[in-house]
Amino acid sequence: MFLYTFVYYLSDNSMSKYFFRFVFYPCLILMLCITACKQQPQIATKFYKHYQNKVYNEFDTAAYYTEFSRQLALLKPRLRYSATLNNYYKSRHFELHFVDQFLFNGQLRTLIKYLNDAPGHGLNAAVFNAASIERDLDTMEANHFTKIQDVYPVLVRLELETASSLLTYATALQYGVVNPRSLYRRYDIPVKRPDSLMFKKVLEADSLNSYLEQIQPRSEAYLVLKKELAAMSTVTNADSLQLRTIKLNMERLRWQTPAKDSRYLWVNIPAFKLQWIENKKVVFDMKVCLGEPKPAGYDTMLLRYLKTHSIDDKPVNHETTILCSRINTIQLNPNWNIPSSIAQNEIYYAILRNPAYLSNNNIRVYYKDKLVTQPDTIRWGRIQRQKIPYKFKQDASELNALGKFKFIFDNEAGIYLHDTPNKKAFGSSWRAVSHGCVRVEDPLKLSEALVNDTNMVDNIRMEVGLKPVNLKDTTKYNAIQAKRAVKGFELKSKYIGLKPDMQLFIDYYTCWPDENGKLVFYADAYRMDTVLEKAMGKYLNK
Repeated sequence: MFLYTFVYYLSDNSMSKYFFRFVFYPCLILMLCITACKQQPQIATKFYKHYQNKVYNEFDTAAYYTEFSRQLALLKPRLRYSATLNNYYKSRHFELHFVDQFLFNGQLRTLIKYLNDAPGHGLNAAVFNAASIERDLDTMEANHFTKIQDVYPVLVRLELETASSLLTYATALQYGVVNPRSLYRRYDIPVKRPDSLMFKKVLEADSLNSYLEQIQPRSEAYLVLKKELAAMSTVTNADSLQLRTIKLNMERLRWQTPAKDSRYLWVNIPAFKLQWIENKKVVFDMKVCLGEPKPAGYDTMLLRYLKTHSIDDKPVNHETTILCSRINTIQLNPNWNIPSSIAQNEIYYAILRNPAYLSNNNIRVYYKDKLVTQPDTIRWGRIQRQKIPYKFKQDASELNALGKFKFIFDNEAGIYLHDTPNKKAFGSSWRAVSHGCVRVEDPLKLSEALVNDTNMVDNIRMEVGLKPVNLKDTTKYNAIQAKRAVKGFELKSKYIGLKPDMQLFIDYYTCWPDENGKLVFYADAYRMDTVLEKAMGKYLNK
């Protein structure tokens, strides 16, 4: 009371304001902080009650803070997400969370079990540092401390390594080890990656048991691969290539890609197959032809081209882009705007070999968007291949490279699904033969399924020169055929908008369960497994 009266008296004196503002109050705050630091923290009380070791009564918060900062610096080289952890714990004034909440109830032991079970996901358990956590946990529970100074480093290491390992494990299981959009040149599927909200959720989990169970991947395909991996891992002479393939495709299934609709089209590049999926069941499937793989040594060729800028050094890349989109339009009797790369590498040489190539293949030539009426008069041999000033367009006809159907969807790669007049490649098991677009074996069946309208189906058939199957009156069909028979007839394209549109995924899996749940393996057509294995590095369980 005396001190209060004294302070009030002096503070009422205007000449003393300077003293209180710049001397007394700062000193008072410092004294309060020092007093608070000397008070035993709640966690020290919990440790004393649990272990009945008087050493915890000597817990000094200031000394503990100093050791926490020191351990953060020492462990930084081997802690994943060290910057995140540094910011997080500083914002919490170095308070323990995982040790405080999960040491006494055994949940840290549960975490160790999950980390050690990482090979069941095709992941290397060593990268999650379960051994380090277990070592410090054993030290804590042995309760042999005689000095409080010996407790601090063990306590801090246990907290930081637990936080780091849990972040690493949770990220790997929920998002995968690598970001495919950074790994592959032609991967255009959006992929969600871990962010600060995810980190916060991990670091503030109120139950390790519940959280660890919650983040386990549960897709049907993943569980099939996981089960097969477990079964094969017990076989002495298991196929090492198949084991590797399973692990790499489990990684692909951990990537957070857009959710699939109840019905969608799925093209799996290594399988050379298109499937119509509805309510998780395959309604029908068909063969597809896809882009050719890059030549061996592509990266070396590309580096050379970047130096020389010579078209003769430019390597071709016809690999089909991995993407997701929505088919919104069917073009019947499509024309084909021939890409400049095909014009330079194929059309140009074809014309030099055969001056009648253009007319024989119903290809028109345009200069500055104007039709060239006599392209045969162009002296093609004098034109530099890398500077062809003309555009080429193949009109709708039986000869058109896109056949009678083109399925259009938005994508930056400029590719589409389409028919082809050359069906021979569908008889081969290796169907990586296109320039990047997807040739479908039965485009009529796909069109009929997409429009799902009896009358529209017959209109489609007649537009492409086929008899209707539902109309008894063939008058319209006969009129269309008669019109086509007239000399000089030019076939025109027709567009059909789809309502609703159809979700499409073009993806890449080198093993996948069939309709009966049996795992089927496919060739690594684009050598993407090799690239992924290298990128996963130490995370892949060998």
